[in-house]
Amino acid sequence: MPESVSAATNQVLLTGRKYYFWDGTDWRPALSDTAGAVKVSNVETIETELLAHTAVAASAQAVSSVLSLVGVKKATVFIDHGRAATAAFGTAGTEYRIEVSQKASGNDTWRALTTVVASSVAASSIKATADTPAGSAVIASTSATTLVKGDIIYWANTVTVASGEWGRVVVVAAGTSITLQDALTNAQDSDTNIYNKGEQFVVALDVEAKSRMRVVVNNNNSDTSQAIQSRVACITEK
Repeated sequence: MPESVSAATNQVLLTGRKYYFWDGTDWRPALSDTAGAVKVSNVETIETELLAHTAVAASAQAVSSVLSLVGVKKATVFIDHGRAATAAFGTAGTEYRIEVSQKASGNDTWRALTTVVASSVAASSIKATADTPAGSAVIASTSATTLVKGDIIYWANTVTVASGEWGRVVVVAAGTSITLQDALTNAQDSDTNIYNKGEQFVVALDVEAKSRMRVVVNNNNSDTSQAIQSRVACITEK
């Protein structure tokens, strides 16, 4: 429940009248109740998956679900981008276009609020020497000769796309193994290709004056010609 604080001395607060209080970072809305006490509003955050873990074919697009922004002030979009082939793209990599609309419905008013574009350079691919269980951070691989510390790698699981996984390399023992910063969430088979050049983006947005939002995964950007796998989530603040 919101915390009540007494109204200022010698001031009468009208019921339902909105006030704002400074918390050191932002102004927070408050309302007065029938007794004249000020109710400081809580900030509510909601996590939403806009695009489930999805394979996007070469020269294709995928569109996320639509998120209502009614009552939402801020939104932070989390984008996971994984490669599913080693070849370089055309003149530019996959474009992630965050679009907004001023209308509550219809598709004729979508406009790009901002975009991020993934790398177009060629990737490297390795395979694990043996199946790797969930909870393991060390991946045995005799082909681990092309990765470097700091690479974001991606298991391109083509059987169960949602089991694909991103990880950051912190140790490379060439021809022996790689070590990840965090242990695997899912078990990974040895026949699954592991690609570097994975990317992860975080985009913080002011969306208070918008009605809806979606994300377009444009894998047809500037003749993009390689398959990818993506995941997009969002946290909103009311």
